[in-house]
Amino acid sequence: MVGVAVGVLVVATAGLGAWVYGDFAPALYEPMEPAAGVGSLSAQQCRVCHAEIHDEWASSGHARAFDDPLYQAELRHQPTTFVCHRCHTPLREQRPSETHGLWMAWPAIIPLSWPNDGFDPALQREGVTCVSCHQVDGHMLGPFDDAAGAPHPTRKAELRAVETCARCHQFGFERIGRLDRPIIDTVTEWHEYRERGGRERCADCHMPTEDARPAANGGRLRPHTNHRLFGPFDREFVAKGVIVEDLELVIDEPNVARASLVLVNGTGHRLPSAEPERYVRVHLSARGADDELLAERELRMERPVDVARLRELGPDTTLAPGERRRLTLELTDLPPDASTVRIAVDFHLWRNGELAREAGLDGDDLVHSIVQRSASRAP
Repeated sequence: MVGVAVGVLVVATAGLGAWVYGDFAPALYEPMEPAAGVGSLSAQQCRVCHAEIHDEWASSGHARAFDDPLYQAELRHQPTTFVCHRCHTPLREQRPSETHGLWMAWPAIIPLSWPNDGFDPALQREGVTCVSCHQVDGHMLGPFDDAAGAPHPTRKAELRAVETCARCHQFGFERIGRLDRPIIDTVTEWHEYRERGGRERCADCHMPTEDARPAANGGRLRPHTNHRLFGPFDREFVAKGVIVEDLELVIDEPNVARASLVLVNGTGHRLPSAEPERYVRVHLSARGADDELLAERELRMERPVDVARLRELGPDTTLAPGERRRLTLELTDLPPDASTVRIAVDFHLWRNGELAREAGLDGDDLVHSIVQRSASRAP
């Protein structure tokens, strides 16, 4: 009976592990060999012929997907890093170990992993590298069907399709945690945007088309797609999506300050989307003559989530695509020495806490100022 009980326990544990592991999306790619004529999976090899495109990509968040200091700091506190690596280092050759299941699913998730003989540390540091999107079945995918003379096999493909982005920008958990919706839900949010009448695809905003230039060194002029992949770290880009209208700031004597505005989501998804550490803050403050903070009130547009335990920590106040939200803040009983009141709308890349400090970042590194207005208090 003991043997039977142990056998049942082993089978049940294995079954639970397989069921929970099925909640994690499988690896994006099988082991990959360089396309004929290329010689390497590295972006540095692509740069030999595609220098300008490479240099745009090198300044993007995709290129920093692995070595970004915030990501590295978060990994040190994340017990299931193999889940994160799936998109931050999507090639199998970028990972020191391979995971194909779970030793244990409860009370802790312990992956079934072993060393990866094909691991390339230099390739790992390239994050979402060129071949992540451009190489399939030994061919380099691109927007043109007349790439004769290329040193490698080519194939025309629609890389600007939303499905290309969905591989990493739609990801969630159904069998573990207690989330109301996927932790990365951007593509579903985009479908909501389309249902509301939106027309752009992801790449139309994040990879805009620009003046024609050669796709390869010395080639003829062709339509060009910017490979910087504009995102939340680009202040000017963020400001296009966080729109402030009808801003009013008044001081009702003797001691009341009021601010009102309409916050508009100008993006094709929720604002903010995906990373739950990001938020939009509307902040009303009273300040002294030396800019000392004397009183304040704020509203946050955010989705607070415990990413380790996969729990919602509060209401989701992010803006739906196209939403226009009227916001009002008030400070009563202004301190006598308050000489100025200020309203500020900021986009915060990360909560300014222990993890941000560990990454070597402070408040100024983590905030995009969108709008700021001040009013002086009469003597």
